[in-house]
Amino acid sequence: MPRIIVKCHYYKNVSSRKSMGGYLNYIAKREGVEPLKDEWKNAPVTERQNELIQTIITKLPSVKKSSQYTDLQYAQTRSNASEFISHCVELHPQLLQEDSYLRYMATRPRTEKASGSHGLFSDSDKPLDLESEVKALESFDGNVFTVIVSLKREDASRLGYDNANRWRDFIRANIDMIAEQYGIPKQHLKWYGAFHNESHHPHIHLLLYSTDQDHPGYIRLNGINKMRSSIGTMIFQDDLREIYDRQTKLRNQITGAMRDEFKSLLDSVRNGSVLDDCFLLKFEELAHRMNECKGKKVYGYLPKGVKSLVDELVDEVSADENVQKLYDLWYRAKCSVFETYTDTMPEKLTLSKEKAFKAIRNALVYEASRLGYELSRRDSISDSRSGVKKTASAGNKTSCTYHNRKVISAAMRFAGSLSQVFYDNYKKYDPEEDDIDKQLRREIWAVKNGQNLVM
Repeated sequence: MPRIIVKCHYYKNVSSRKSMGGYLNYIAKREGVEPLKDEWKNAPVTERQNELIQTIITKLPSVKKSSQYTDLQYAQTRSNASEFISHCVELHPQLLQEDSYLRYMATRPRTEKASGSHGLFSDSDKPLDLESEVKALESFDGNVFTVIVSLKREDASRLGYDNANRWRDFIRANIDMIAEQYGIPKQHLKWYGAFHNESHHPHIHLLLYSTDQDHPGYIRLNGINKMRSSIGTMIFQDDLREIYDRQTKLRNQITGAMRDEFKSLLDSVRNGSVLDDCFLLKFEELAHRMNECKGKKVYGYLPKGVKSLVDELVDEVSADENVQKLYDLWYRAKCSVFETYTDTMPEKLTLSKEKAFKAIRNALVYEASRLGYELSRRDSISDSRSGVKKTASAGNKTSCTYHNRKVISAAMRFAGSLSQVFYDNYKKYDPEEDDIDKQLRREIWAVKNGQNLVM
């Protein structure tokens, strides 16, 4: 489970505005579940809870796919039932139109009443009149947005985000950022918040909208990601600083011997270690077939048969002993960074499936296309093809006596590009490189200075 979850929902021109009024009433009055005694948590599901669960499942069968429903199926406890019902209503406020649900919410125990009879807060220090706010929202006919930010219980307790006052101060300090992501001018932003101190996932509810008809507000995926990044970075700022300090330390453990081995292998690849006779024969065939291709000469635009030949050549390159060693060293360097985040290392894919090395295909296509053009200009293409000694074994290294010089020259250019692709990917994890990945440097600097980092 992620350490922080940000859920954003959008309700356009709410057809039944009572549901949003009910939602506001819900987040204001429902109990702030403090860590409950074990005997309460493990008590059997109540009859009223069962009735509500069956109603919810009938109306929204998709909720059976949620992890909360899975927990409830595993253990039919009052605590799990409460978690499931809360999860459903937070995602589907229309359920609040049910009188049975409202009666249930009104009688639930241990309500945290941060402001008289409710827990609603906003940008005003004066207690909010819940009834007035509900009526105002029910009369509003524009776009309404909701946000839920959820933390793990252990993180909320450790970092102090387990009370309404801390969340109120946090939202007030960051409301400008939130308004910007929703495209709502600050002076026209109307917002409410409430903290629910659930036993498993303490979370903050926000409900917001614009009072300016000319700026009704909007939210895009990019805005959600920026908001998640900002909120996560600020909450986990100290943790992230520690993570990046550990990352720097681990990255510095890439030894000089490992670095020297990598550079030695690069030189070997650059000097043509992958260019055996079998490779050159197929490479020349690819060059001729590239002359038959129309349109853009990049891997993604090639006909299926030509793509297959490119894949075959990449697989041959992958089988080269020096390339395999380079790939192993790159993977080890990559894992040194992942160790700062998780004990689960990224899967080691085959070279042809690893996205970081997809540039190899296009480098091969580029050089084959260039070679094809050069060969097409020769008057005696057939003579140059017949000059290849077919009796050469696939494992033998080549020389100009086996292949014409243009094929050798193009293949060597590809070998240079291949080594450059490995170098560019490896240097991202090598702290000794002068031009180490600039984006990674910016992220490290940003975290250490309390700025954004995508979570």
